[in-house]
Amino acid sequence: MADPIYVQSGDAKYFKVDYAPGMNAAALDAGWSRFNRPDPNTGKTWYIWYRSSSNKQQMAVNFTMPSSAPLGLYRVEVFVPGKNATSQKALFSIANKFRMENGQLAWEDSLASVDMSRSYDQWVSLGQYVLEPGNQPLSGRVRQFDFTQENPPTRITFGPVRWVPIFTEGGGGQGGNQGNTGTGETGGTGGVSGGVKFDFPVGSTEQRAAAVVEGMTFGSMPRWLTDWYDANPFGSLYFLGYHTGADLNSTFGPDADKNAPIYAVGDGTVTFCGPSSGSWGNIILISHPDAQVTLPNGSTRRQRVFSRYGHVSSQMLVTKGQQVTKGQQIGFVGLMGGAKSNYHLHFDIGYSDIFVTQPGHWPDTRAWAALDQGGKKGSREWNTELVKIKGQILANYLDPYQFIKDNH
Repeated sequence: MADPIYVQSGDAKYFKVDYAPGMNAAALDAGWSRFNRPDPNTGKTWYIWYRSSSNKQQMAVNFTMPSSAPLGLYRVEVFVPGKNATSQKALFSIANKFRMENGQLAWEDSLASVDMSRSYDQWVSLGQYVLEPGNQPLSGRVRQFDFTQENPPTRITFGPVRWVPIFTEGGGGQGGNQGNTGTGETGGTGGVSGGVKFDFPVGSTEQRAAAVVEGMTFGSMPRWLTDWYDANPFGSLYFLGYHTGADLNSTFGPDADKNAPIYAVGDGTVTFCGPSSGSWGNIILISHPDAQVTLPNGSTRRQRVFSRYGHVSSQMLVTKGQQVTKGQQIGFVGLMGGAKSNYHLHFDIGYSDIFVTQPGHWPDTRAWAALDQGGKKGSREWNTELVKIKGQILANYLDPYQFIKDNH
């Protein structure tokens, strides 16, 4: 995956402060304070500006993308430091959806509000947008305002901002801009050979190594292997929203897969191993440096991915930071958190950097669940929230069966 694009405050080319008409620019400029803050997520140290919030708009700070960034879908994020960030209503706008209307250029400035007081040295998402700065220089511009109407005034930090490519035109990427770039959590894969192979996470040695046979079923459910089927395929809609992966069950009957061995699907590094919140129980997360992925737009490319194994029993055979090889046993099939029955392995493949900081990530379904439980099923609001959940799935997860098929 291409590296994120970073711009920090004070950048001579991609950062600019605009003062509102009638404002005393010199007096407002004197209100800035600045500091450096280490970022535990990237290992970088950022130069950050901050000031007090205002009850009227006095200024806007602009972060713009380099024109060399390719057309693509990006997740726009802002770094909120664990210091000098107390505003609960920091306001941003993101320029996108450029078009011609009646011979005039028009676009949308999508608004996003961030509660900085709840974050501590974290990258916070402002949403996902299709951006094309090479064609429209303002595309992807992030504007941040000092206007919050908080009383008493709070402190607002400004920058850095990053644009994380989810997928770009032609599968290409761009590595950033003139000294303000960073590798983020994703690594480039140019020049990597296509010889990396992946196997299934369950089954006998012979079954895992055998050719993928498509079209097998167990009742109405897709069968992955002779002895294993998927009870909840990728993208299925159920009570927790759209499913991020596969729920692999034994064909030999309910709970026949209790304590069945789980295997690493490929060579990699264990980045998380242990209990997680919600219904996960125990999870194991493995980072694989190179694999072929089929993106939501149908294009393919090579990049780093994460394999995740959920509902693992407490008897885990690996530790965080351990190097593992394809086919190495890493644990045993267990239960969802708090469950007494229904043993199965939740298996999914992630392709975004969200798994670096959130190994137990799950799409935010709270608004949809509230509508679903409140008798609003099928309403326009219900369907809108469902579309948002699907967007989160496509931005972060791959169809695990398609992934194994592509890389087996």
